Amino acid sequence: MPGSAEVNAEVPEVSPLLERVPAQGDPLSRPLSAVEREVWLGFLCTHVRLLRTLDKELLAAEGLATSSYEVLLAIAEAPEGRMRMKDIAASLLISRSGLTRIVDDLEGQGHVERLKCPGDARGLDAVLTPSGREAYLRARTVHLASLRRQFLGKLSEEQLRTLAEIWRAVDLSESADD
Repeated sequence: MPGSAEVNAEVPEVSPLLERVPAQGDPLSRPLSAVEREVWLGFLCTHVRLLRTLDKELLAAEGLATSSYEVLLAIAEAPEGRMRMKDIAASLLISRSGLTRIVDDLEGQGHVERLKCPGDARGLDAVLTPSGREAYLRARTVHLASLRRQFLGKLSEEQLRTLAEIWRAVDLSESADD
């Protein structure tokens, strides 16, 4: 057939992203079973309600939103209480602009300061101040108590281990897609 090689040569290669999209009638695109729906909605509701509760309790006790606490936690656990801004954003799965707003607020409260990275003058580190360390430690107490009261404490040790196994099996970490 004349010209068929030319037609085939012009067909673009299928992108790896499109290869993951199930074809019509594919078993992966079938409606959720009752159990699948219960699992999915249970996960979503638990996640949203827990975050709302944690946020409410942290705001009431320490004037910190959960997102601000998570930034303080990341910096507090970093060597020397300092961490590159881009690394904080990546570890917390938030945009750099979102992180900038949170750090602006924490900086305004005197909990964090931004300093040039020692090895890279273009980068910025967020550095925990003494006030920030105190705020983090107070907020950590509230956060851990709430987390255990609202979620972890409602599960047996066996259920916690099973849930940890489930998260490892699902593995939606950044490195899983690399």
